[in-house]
Amino acid sequence: MMPSSLPLWVGLVGAAPAGTGTSAELAALEARAVEALEDCSMCHDGGDDPDDPAALDLSGPLSSLVGARSAATGRPLVVPGDPAASYLVAKLRGDDGIEGERMPIGDDPLSDEAMAAVTAWIAALPAQAEETAAPAEGAGKAAGGAKDTAAPKGKTPADRKKKAKQKGRRPFFGTQQAALPTTTTLGKRTLLFRIDHRFGRIGAERGAFGLDVGAIISFQLAYGIFDGWDVLLRRTNSRKGWELGTKYLPVRQEDGMPLSFGGYASVEWFRDFEVANAWTGNLMLLLSRLWFDRWATMLTFGYHFDTNRNPRVIIDRGDGPELVRDRRDTITLGFATSVFLGKKKRWGIDLEYYLPVPDGKSPNVFYRLGGDAGPDGLRQIGGWSLGGSFRTGRHVFQVFFTNNREIHTNLWAPGGQTDNPFDTPGVDRAINEPNFFLGFNLARRFKL
Repeated sequence: MMPSSLPLWVGLVGAAPAGTGTSAELAALEARAVEALEDCSMCHDGGDDPDDPAALDLSGPLSSLVGARSAATGRPLVVPGDPAASYLVAKLRGDDGIEGERMPIGDDPLSDEAMAAVTAWIAALPAQAEETAAPAEGAGKAAGGAKDTAAPKGKTPADRKKKAKQKGRRPFFGTQQAALPTTTTLGKRTLLFRIDHRFGRIGAERGAFGLDVGAIISFQLAYGIFDGWDVLLRRTNSRKGWELGTKYLPVRQEDGMPLSFGGYASVEWFRDFEVANAWTGNLMLLLSRLWFDRWATMLTFGYHFDTNRNPRVIIDRGDGPELVRDRRDTITLGFATSVFLGKKKRWGIDLEYYLPVPDGKSPNVFYRLGGDAGPDGLRQIGGWSLGGSFRTGRHVFQVFFTNNREIHTNLWAPGGQTDNPFDTPGVDRAINEPNFFLGFNLARRFKL
């Protein structure tokens, strides 16, 4: 709700000619305009993509909008002293000629008081003279050596647009695909809250597409130290696991490089009852490229330490079964891709696959769920997921089908919970059936 003093301020500005507000009046009016747009700033709180209208920052100060143009139409967002010519006002009112829907999308229009706060602030802004175009080559100084009066280098609209364009589109919507970390980072001083959720097995007796079966969940907090370097902490109910990780991308395509390259490293601790290899870690290399601004592809190579949590692994070396501690590591080769749809590229079709590879230790074959390492065990075929994603403002939502129910890195590394989908001689088909799960991820970024 707008403060009761607002009508007084609106009356003061409305009674005076446009653009005559004092510094104190402007500061007060801008503060009220920021408050009026508080709900809008839930989605519009900045971003790194200059072509994305959602990257507009309405969280304040609003004075940064003066001289800026709409990413959708190119019209000036705020014309000092002229609310009617300001595209920000047109979007809030739903005027003819705007691109897309009236703001805020999916919510009630701004109240009369809130609109008055925005228009009063714009009306009180002093009109600015048109910027002088850049001089022709060789015309840098006036006769007699006078200083050049043209706009300084980097200050013309064309220069500002060129500078803004240097920051390109991030390869992927989120910092993770379904399980694999991506080459997308958060950006400087950005906080991420993320929920990963996997329902139970589809086709289980309790039914409801796996919704009635127990779920695996992970909660994550991540923070961008600077562009290209993130740290994260997350907790899952699977094995009561904690993961502390960091991602560093020294080469990023959005900075003008031909591709993105970097690494991810983490340490994990599992405090569940009777869990083997409670302390583990992961090292991963990530390489990606965004093609035609609509198709992202990524290759990963990972080395994951002591990946078997099973405390009772039995192996038969020919002299009968014996209990062993499984210290095998897992090597993973992964692939992820997303295709972005729509004019604004807010929808995505997502796919990922990773293959566990033997690390050379004995026993040297991967089996389902890291279980018994007998020669007749059921071999793993890797982990996959297929689904879609949607990005709006600072939110990313993903939903998918997968054979991998685990979320934390060292838990998904040995592969998904799907056996060989083909018949195996001597093995009960009920045990060998593929397992499928429905999952979703929801992430929200906050600019600090």
